[in-house]
Amino acid sequence: MILSRLTLICLILISSKVYSQIPDRLKNTNWEQEGYDRVLAIKDSRYFYYNLNDYTCSILAEGDFKGRFEVIDINKNNLILNPGGIVNYRFKKIDSVPSKCKDGAYTDVNYIVNFKSFWQTFKDNYAFFHKREINWNEIYREYFSKIKEVETEQEFALLLKEIISKFEDGHINLEIPETIFEKTKPSTTKNTAISKEQIESEIIYKYVENPKSYNNGVIKWGKLKHKNIGYIGISDMNGFANYVPKELENSEKFDSVFNSVRNQVEPLNYFRDEINGVNEILPIIKEDLKETKAMIVDIRFNGGGYETVALELLSYFIDKEKEIISIKAKKENGFTGIQNIRIDPKENSVKSLHLLISPFTASAAEIFALGALSYSNIEIYGSASSGIFSEILWKELPIGWEFSLSNEVYLDARGKSYEGSGIPVDYEFNYSKDRSKFYQSFYSKERFKDKILENLINSDF
Repeated sequence: MILSRLTLICLILISSKVYSQIPDRLKNTNWEQEGYDRVLAIKDSRYFYYNLNDYTCSILAEGDFKGRFEVIDINKNNLILNPGGIVNYRFKKIDSVPSKCKDGAYTDVNYIVNFKSFWQTFKDNYAFFHKREINWNEIYREYFSKIKEVETEQEFALLLKEIISKFEDGHINLEIPETIFEKTKPSTTKNTAISKEQIESEIIYKYVENPKSYNNGVIKWGKLKHKNIGYIGISDMNGFANYVPKELENSEKFDSVFNSVRNQVEPLNYFRDEINGVNEILPIIKEDLKETKAMIVDIRFNGGGYETVALELLSYFIDKEKEIISIKAKKENGFTGIQNIRIDPKENSVKSLHLLISPFTASAAEIFALGALSYSNIEIYGSASSGIFSEILWKELPIGWEFSLSNEVYLDARGKSYEGSGIPVDYEFNYSKDRSKFYQSFYSKERFKDKILENLINSDF
């Protein structure tokens, strides 16, 4: 299977067979994906993956099929692939890809055409208009007349950015060429803003005894100085692959060495390497902290990464196999079938776990918290998370600009979505949703203080 021991089991699979080589019957075939508005063309051992709608078709990716997709199941007219995550993609066989995809790069700079393409893509694929309180038909009526008056790319870009800002969805992005807006001169004012790295370092320095770290601090751990509680801080849900020699693990060269190796690895192998990295370091951490009475996992500053990494990490803090998450994707008229995700423990872990989250716990980090809701040994502290769970669906306008949106709905074991509202906490600490105010809240009269850790240190357990 695609991940070690496949801790994450997609129940939707109709066959346990996984193909290590591309089956002959897949060669020179074409497939339409359920949801996502994409088609896949397979030519011998290479694939061509397209985004399309009524107005455009653009190549999303191409390359060696075996390096990008795992074949989960195939029959005459149906195909299930896994691209390296916890969501399997379903396809129906088609005779050929649309002609506009076969004609090569398609460009149209007409602003009305581009607006209609943008609007239709959201209409067919965006999953949370109701959650985000967006009347998409009203948006069309309001902005179509404005688009007709647009004369420059800059004006068009500003209108699209204005529309996007209404969603307050961190997974909606618009990639605009740098040449469209004049570059501002670098500020000569010294940057005194508090950074994520500064807060994480302050926590370790003040509260953690003999701290250790892995892969340039993607995960840090140790015992609290004044309480027999283990502390594990996880900065990102990626960066666990063991690509960097020990002597460079905490050096300025780490990122360049890590990325140089990563860029040479096929996507599927890279996802495996990330999971292997988790499974290499977590047993070491658990052994170091085995004498502690309880554990803290801090993902307050974790903006996401890979959901596979998040759930592999979670598997080290649970004691029962459970179905914890279900996922469906938006399509033109409704949703795809639901995929149910199970997780099983790497080891029996009945130790009390205190999970720390904040409004800046986002994406894959929230999926860790979403799975944690199913376990009674885990209590959550802080403030509700960001509320963006979907994988990012990337699309392209006829003008060539790329944009993204949220098309997948993640539900807890009871079928509840936390999109927009975020994962709730058991113990509220009223964190600000303004990042600078959130960071500043750790300082009082220039002295650093983590209220949650202070609370846990002083608690009677």
